[in-house]
Parts: sequence; C-alpha cells; structure tokens
Amino acid sequence: MNSTVIALVSVACIFGGTLVGLILRKMLPADHLNTESKDAVQVGAGMISMMSALVLGLLVSSAKQNFDSTNAALVQGGAKVILLDRLLASYGPEAKELREQLRQGLAASIELLWPEERLQESLSNFEKATAMERLLQKIRELKPQNEAQRALQQQAQAQSSRSLGI
Repeated sequence: MNSTVIALVSVACIFGGTLVGLILRKMLPADHLNTESKDAVQVGAGMISMMSALVLGLLVSSAKQNFDSTNAALVQGGAKVILLDRLLASYGPEAKELREQLRQGLAASIELLWPEERLQESLSNFEKATAMERLLQKIRELKPQNEAQRALQQQAQAQSSRSLGI
C-alpha cells in the first residue's frame, strides 16, 4: 500500500470514530456525561497518546542508530579498500594485477549487497564471496625485491586482513 491509501484509511477511521462517538453520546445516560467522567476519559486518552509518542520516538531512535552504524561501517570499509589500493599502487607494477583484482572483488561485493546493480554478470555467488580472500592469498604470494616492497607487502597483508575482518 502506498502512503496516500494509508492516509485516506486513517482519515476515514478517525472520521468514522467521531461519528460513532456523536451517535453514542445521545444514547448515554446523563451521569456518564458529567465533568468527572469527561476528565477520566481525557486522562485515559492523554496516557494513550503519551505512550504512542514514546513508542514512536523509540522506533525512530532505533532506526536512526541502525542507519548510523551501517553508514559508519560502509565509510570505514571504503576507506580500508582505498588504503589497500594505495599500498598496492606504492608496491609497484608487480601489483597492477592485484589492484585490478581488488576492483573486481569490490564490484562483486557490491553486487552481493545490491544485486540489482548487475556490475559483473560472469561470477557465481561463491566466486563473489571468495574474491577478497583470493586477493589476500595473492598478496601473500608477492615476491618483494627490496625492504620497501617487503614493508608494503606486510602493510597490505595487514590492511586486507582488516578489510576482510580476519
């Protein structure tokens, strides 16, 4: 149901409840219409509206907290992948294939999360899930030629492990 239909049903229910209340008022005995009875009904209605507001506030707070944590996780994940790409770029031309594999693995991960995007048609779900793990294995298989490359390889291994949550 779209929001217009929900709004129209809500208005119809409220209007119908008002009409039923007007009809029932004529049928009630006079002692039910005194000030004390009206005050009791107002207190009950106030308590119901307060509880409704409290529940809606908690619902909105929970939804916002969930959104904020998901957003933070996406931002941190993106930063980790960018850092890993920069480390591989600093390693040299030997890591060019790994950088391309990182891009493909990231595209596969995005496709797993949002399948309607259709970024890569050729990978199966298993291949998509293991693309980043294969990248970590390829980083381990790099053959550093000097100390700088060895340090970059270790940093890339640590960063890819953090990116995968290993």
